[in-house]
Amino acid sequence: MSHFFNHTAEQWSGLVQHAGVQAAFVAILACMFLFVTQRFISSPLRYAILLVVLVKFATPPYLDLQTGVFTKYSELRGMRNTPDSTFVISLVADDPTLEKTVSSDASRSRVPASPASKTTAVPTPQPASPRSSVPIISKPAPESEFSWARLLLPLYLLGTAVLTALLFQRYRNVRRIVRAGRLQQDGFLFSEVTRISKLLRIKSVPALRISDETDAPFAMGAFRPTIVIPRAIADQLQHDQLTIIIAHELAHIRRRDLLIGWFETVVSIVWWFHPALWWLRISLRKTREDCCDDLLLAHQLAKPERYCETLIEAASRQSTRLTEPLVLGFVHQEHPAARRIRRLMDASLFRANRLRYPALIFTVLFALIMLPGLRPDQQPVTKTTLEGWFGWKNLPFRIDPDEEAAVQECKKLAQTYNSTMSGIRKFTFPETREKLEAILTKHPKLFYAQQLLGTWYQMNGNHKEATRLLKESLANAPIVLTQTYQFGNGEPLKGVTIPGMKIECNRVEDHSLDPSLKLQFVALITDSKGKVYLPVYDTVYRTTSQSTPEGYFTEFQNRGWIRSHSRNGILPDVLVWKRWSQPRNFTRTADESQRLKNATGTDTLKLTLGTNTFRIGTVARGQADNTFIAENGKGIPRPSISNEFPDFTNGAFVDHAIINLSAPDPTRFELAELDVLDSQTKIPLRSFQYGAGSTWSDQEQLQLFSLWDKLPDRVDLILKVYNFNSDQFRYQIPAKEGATLKLEDATFEIKYLRAGNHIGWSSYSGFYGEPQNTRNTSEIIFNNTGGKPLNASLWVVSKSGERQNLKNGSWVSHRYGSVPIELMMPLNEIAYFELRPQAEMKTIYFEHIQLPARRSPLEQDLPIIEFPVDGQAQKQTSDVLSPLRVHFESQRGNIYSNIRFYQTGFELQERPQDEHDPDSQLTVSWTFHASIDLKHRLEFFFEDQINAPGGGSTFASGAWGHAGYARRKIPLKSLVSAWLEILPKTNGE
Repeated sequence: MSHFFNHTAEQWSGLVQHAGVQAAFVAILACMFLFVTQRFISSPLRYAILLVVLVKFATPPYLDLQTGVFTKYSELRGMRNTPDSTFVISLVADDPTLEKTVSSDASRSRVPASPASKTTAVPTPQPASPRSSVPIISKPAPESEFSWARLLLPLYLLGTAVLTALLFQRYRNVRRIVRAGRLQQDGFLFSEVTRISKLLRIKSVPALRISDETDAPFAMGAFRPTIVIPRAIADQLQHDQLTIIIAHELAHIRRRDLLIGWFETVVSIVWWFHPALWWLRISLRKTREDCCDDLLLAHQLAKPERYCETLIEAASRQSTRLTEPLVLGFVHQEHPAARRIRRLMDASLFRANRLRYPALIFTVLFALIMLPGLRPDQQPVTKTTLEGWFGWKNLPFRIDPDEEAAVQECKKLAQTYNSTMSGIRKFTFPETREKLEAILTKHPKLFYAQQLLGTWYQMNGNHKEATRLLKESLANAPIVLTQTYQFGNGEPLKGVTIPGMKIECNRVEDHSLDPSLKLQFVALITDSKGKVYLPVYDTVYRTTSQSTPEGYFTEFQNRGWIRSHSRNGILPDVLVWKRWSQPRNFTRTADESQRLKNATGTDTLKLTLGTNTFRIGTVARGQADNTFIAENGKGIPRPSISNEFPDFTNGAFVDHAIINLSAPDPTRFELAELDVLDSQTKIPLRSFQYGAGSTWSDQEQLQLFSLWDKLPDRVDLILKVYNFNSDQFRYQIPAKEGATLKLEDATFEIKYLRAGNHIGWSSYSGFYGEPQNTRNTSEIIFNNTGGKPLNASLWVVSKSGERQNLKNGSWVSHRYGSVPIELMMPLNEIAYFELRPQAEMKTIYFEHIQLPARRSPLEQDLPIIEFPVDGQAQKQTSDVLSPLRVHFESQRGNIYSNIRFYQTGFELQERPQDEHDPDSQLTVSWTFHASIDLKHRLEFFFEDQINAPGGGSTFASGAWGHAGYARRKIPLKSLVSAWLEILPKTNGE
């Protein structure tokens, strides 16, 4: 909550500062103009100019338009100051961390000697000097820790609330006076109201009331106006004087001053503290009366002398204070009558009864020049959307085809950063520089090419040229996005290379979205404040990919579509921590965690979601003697029940924790994903601590474990669940072709279920080609025939109890059947399918779950997992590190070519059968299903100590766990065993 208030206060402060300064400037300019021309221009023109000033107070300060003086000033200032003030490129050499990073990058990026390099002038890397290291972009002025906005915002809100309450009370009093007045439907006054309304072309004749509770004539009501005449004035003034008063109030109604008065009131409440608005309101009131006076004289509804006499007599009788400008009277308590009398009697003044066309054109020009705002130097980007009522919202951003072709060529060059030759990145080759220079010859101001070329020089050691190009890139870019990488305690991540980042610059024309323009940035180096700068086009963006700096974990805030209203758009900060460092120098709340702030959570042991109540039952901690200590999750001991927890034999070197869900019933929900955070920092357990992770085989019993280091004392439990009602259906279908499920309105049938998956399928010609990856995937066609559509989801359940929702495999419940669905599960491991109600996956969390204490430290030496093969093709499972159960398979031949992994599983892609070579090659594969990151090493042992030639290994990991395979160019019959060693964390990690 505190973070939200501070952010709101800073946003409010910046908005008020920019809007207030701009409005003050326009007000001063209008004041000077009106003072000089007061005798030469009409009152309607003066009033129109003042209304422009009023609208300026209500105009967003960042709403820019090319006609605006503030917009032009912003552009000129940006062109003049961007390289030197807004973004300062400095050379930092006093940071040893930075120098170490840059030097190591440079050593890896040297241009290889080649015939091409001999004929191309390549800058020679220069040794680091006290003032020459690497271009770093930073802001010159440090940010103040104390913010006046946090103090002023509550005072502002208090003042606004008080003024609103006073205005509301006064308005209620006036409404009471109006309702108490006697409605007039005949007589002299009523006939005058009717006559003058027709003369002034007022379509609907206002109501007229005579009141005994006021001494001031006034009009009120923006849409249903009413004129109120005090009885004393109605009885004592002459008929012609009453005509003047009525005509004056009707003039206000004719000019719609009451409607404008509401707008003025709202603006006044928002800007009650601004001195320029005080002057503006006084000027508006005076000019409004002048306009009505001139309107009466122009229509010959009064003579100046008689008008003045009426003013004096009405003013002498008035003591009531009106709630202006919602209520507009004939005279005022502060008696401005003297000024109006002098003005009425001054025959030399220029008068007009309405705004003439030249004056209207002048007002429009003045508004076009003064109303548009400026772009501030920097401001956080704002979340937006491109989705409208009738499709995508059109965007004004366009790009010349030649420039777009150049940008696409630059992006191809940026992509070579991820390719290497002889251990050297292809991006650093001379050919990259030559192509970028050729692009800049045709497009000298193309900021993206300048940025990449500056990066090229930076990686090749020419920091002077890199500084110049990066400087020009930032100056030429329409927008510069800034992102800060910092640790949880606010310390910046300085001098670290961000391998890559991709920004999608969207275009929408004729309600058609084109997201193809993506700017890819590489080798970005954080400055002394942890910032990197991305020059981009002025449009709506999405961050499509962000790389994590080597040796660190990061937490990005995914904002979806965003846009910048400032020259420098500030992207959300990135939280950084060293890999498995167990940081303890900061604390975060749930609102500050990207994983928790949009979830439903509690810091108790019970949470209600829909019709289900989730409850933490027993929380247990394993001990070195393979026993458990049980508590309730808040430190209160509780007796453990026999057979409540799984048996284990590795308590000496594995720290176990069990969290039981005592409610709801397992049939009422489905656990799709489990994540565990360190309670203090809100960092995921698997990246907070090396060797720590979580898994579950029973969704009522969640298991946490750790190698080498103990688990944190307190954890946050995040569950992604599908929530079901007790009375909803749950049908099982056998895992075989032809299996059917007959319901009242539908019949479901498995039309096809085989091992492997195909590259394509047609409803007319069937499958394309032969099934692939038959060892670890399967494929199903599940039809709904002869019945109504059923709002259902399809699940596959393995023999070990794992469940997968097939919505990610394109399962759609409809009448005519489904397309083939690829299952990330071998056919022989499928137990059955389950048809359930469709439910949206929800994220819930339990915060600050206290784990019981572990009494003894963990042994640091882990046993090596041995899989005896003895020359046989077989499957094995090891429980040495349970609950980290490792599945191992040995096979004849070179079986796999790659791994594809998904949110819910993985796929080992098989080679064609004729490429297996089973007589002279072997393949082993291994998997474990747990949320954990571990380094490991696989070692082969062959008979007679044969050295196996060639081979290699590939592995991948995801939220579901880890999978890998290795091959050797030797027959499987020679393999005696394979050892899988889980490696400890090294000092550099």
